[in-house]
Parts: sequence; structure tokens; C-alpha cells
Amino acid sequence: MKRSSKRHYFLLLFAAILVILPLLLLFLWSVSAKWMYPAVFPQVFAGSVYQQMLNEPNFWPAVLNSLLIAFAVTIVTIIIALPAARYFAFQKRLSHRLVEIMIYLPLILPAIAIITSSQVLFLQLRLTGTFFGIILIHTYLCLPYAMQILLESYRNLGEGYSLTAQTLGADSWSIFWQITWPLLRPGITTSAMLVFIVSCSQYLPTFFIGGGKIVTLPLLLLPYANNGRFGLASSYSLIFLGCTMLGVFILKLMIGGIQRGTKH
Repeated sequence: MKRSSKRHYFLLLFAAILVILPLLLLFLWSVSAKWMYPAVFPQVFAGSVYQQMLNEPNFWPAVLNSLLIAFAVTIVTIIIALPAARYFAFQKRLSHRLVEIMIYLPLILPAIAIITSSQVLFLQLRLTGTFFGIILIHTYLCLPYAMQILLESYRNLGEGYSLTAQTLGADSWSIFWQITWPLLRPGITTSAMLVFIVSCSQYLPTFFIGGGKIVTLPLLLLPYANNGRFGLASSYSLIFLGCTMLGVFILKLMIGGIQRGTKH
């Protein structure tokens, strides 16, 4: 028993180091004015990187656009995924393996091929450079993540509760809010948070479909990282992480805070 507890302690410590160490490096890079090899720590500390980041004209629009798009994509994806996952979970015609292949198909196909072909279609529909176009392409790419989680949640839930409620005279709306929603809340919360994170992280879809008119945090972050400007890249990474954590917390509060059904 003691060996098991020690093993768990070391595993927890190792996991904590894996999480904290990259964050520490990002923070050191973001406050360093000079960090040359072979120095272990920055030789000169300064906050000029954050000042330069805040003076960037596209910084606040990028933050607001990232949050707005991610929340919109999360809402649209969950609205689509809930009924679709319920249908595929309880249908009897298609095998589970075929259903999973259909769900993962957008992730199996090369992303650049999907995005470039979608750009041609969106140009014809005049959706490039619009929030609606970006939300559509993000929803297409995020839907498999939500579908897989909600599909397993529906399979674990089964049809027994809803069939019993129907037998007792409950309508579909009451069954959803009084039975399905409370029992599926953990799966809905998890899928919503995952969709939010994936949408926030999208670079190529936003770049191609946005046409450079709509700027998000990844569009500002990656050029600095590719050009070796690690200070600005690290500061943007920390802001990106903070925005993602804020969005996840809000979703957790909104979905987990809605109390419906019977409390035990």
C-alpha cells in the first residue's frame, strides 16, 4: 500500500513538472530582454515585450474575435451534435465501426485539402472574410470531437429513462430537460470545453476563410514563433492560455450551473 501511494505521488509530481516547466519557460521568455547561450536564466529582465504586445493594434480585436468565434462555434456544434449523437447512438442499421468512421472522416482527410476546397465554395457563396464563414468551417472541424463524446454518453445512458418517461406521459421537451440534460451534463460539458479549445487553436481555417480580415490570437502568435521572436510568441501564448482557461471556466459554469431535474 505504501509503495502504491509513493508511486502515485511520484507520478503526480512528474505530471506537475511536465505542466509547470513549459509555463515557466514561457513566462521567462516573455519577461526577458536578453537571454543568450549558455545562460540558464535570462541575463536581463524587462516588461517591454508585454508593452509591445499591448500596443499592437490587432491585439484586443484578436482576443475578442477568438472568444466570440469559439463561443459561437461551441454553441452551434453542441446544438448539432446533441440530436445527431442521439440518433447514431440508438439506430440499428449501421454498425458502430461505420458510424465512428463517418464521425472521424473530417479528421482523417487532409485538413489543407478540406480548407482549400471549402475556400473555393465559400468564395462563390461570398462567405470569405466573414464571421459566419469562419464559424461554419470551425464547426465542421470541431463536430467530430463533440460527436464522439456525446455518442458515448448517449450509449452509456441508454433509452430506458426516456422510454419510461414516455410511458408515463412525458413529452419530448420535458424528457430532454428533466432527464436527458441532467444525466448528459458531464458529457455535454466535456464536449463543449473541448470544442472551445479546438476552435481557439485553429490557424489555417481562420487564415484561409477569414482572408486576413478577421484576426485571432493564433494568427498573431504563429508568425512571431516562426520568425524566432520567442519573447512576443511566449507572451501571446500566455494570453492565449488565459483566454482558453477563461472560456473553459465560463462554459463549465454555464452548463454545470444549470440545475434541472430532480436533485438527490
